Amino acid sequence: MILKEEVIRMEPVQNKSIWNAAFKAGVVFGFIVFLVSTIGSYITIHSEPTGSLLSGTILSTMVGCLFAIFGGVLGVRFFINEYGPEIKIGQGAVIGLMTGIVMAFIAQFLALLWPLIDGAFIENLQTALIANIELSEHIPAAQKEDMADAIYSQFQSFYSAGTIIQGFLMGIVTYGLLNVLSGLLAARFMGRPPQPEL
Repeated sequence: MILKEEVIRMEPVQNKSIWNAAFKAGVVFGFIVFLVSTIGSYITIHSEPTGSLLSGTILSTMVGCLFAIFGGVLGVRFFINEYGPEIKIGQGAVIGLMTGIVMAFIAQFLALLWPLIDGAFIENLQTALIANIELSEHIPAAQKEDMADAIYSQFQSFYSAGTIIQGFLMGIVTYGLLNVLSGLLAARFMGRPPQPEL
């Protein structure tokens, strides 16, 4: 019995699965990122257009990225809670990357689902963004119409395969890179290197 316990304790860390930790952390922070983004969108919708470049949508995107970087940290914490403190820095980076991928999928899925719940969401956000551009003193008049047309086209193709894939890939790159860094740092400071096998 003692021998069996020692064999389990000496099991190489690289054989332990990262998927459970990455999935749970990705779901949690995917929802947080979606929530922050949606709140920012509603702030934009219900605010009087001022022409400011820092709209609720842009600010919420920045805040969402700040929150998102902690996904890798939570993923590493889940891994340590499940398997113990022994973790390689490279494993932390992979946990962060996988957390970012799950996060991008969850955030994208919820973003596509929400307009089905609030049927006026897309039209209202589109109107608010275009109105803000038209009042902006920082954008040359010649560019305002082009930007308004680009926003209109983007929202009209909101459910097209190209837009969905593009949004998902951008999420993977953004959240993946942020969480590779945070997962690496979390493994370095929250865990300890695996002990050499005897």
